[in-house]
Amino acid sequence: MRTLLIIIALALIFMIGKQLVQTPRSEKRTQTLTGKMVRCTNCGIFVPENEALEQDGHFYCSREHRDAGERS
Repeated sequence: MRTLLIIIALALIFMIGKQLVQTPRSEKRTQTLTGKMVRCTNCGIFVPENEALEQDGHFYCSREHRDAGERS
């Protein structure tokens, strides 16, 4: 009887641990880039449009680059 209880307890611990570690597969599939990418006018790096800073029709990756203006 004692051995049976130990086996059941170990099985429960294993199942709970497996569920805690396992990530849903559907989450992995939906982690794709969406949206338009724009190029920083100053340094040329691409950033998502929703994260870029826009001024006078130009996009910038940071406030420093926006304040510096277009690089020659």
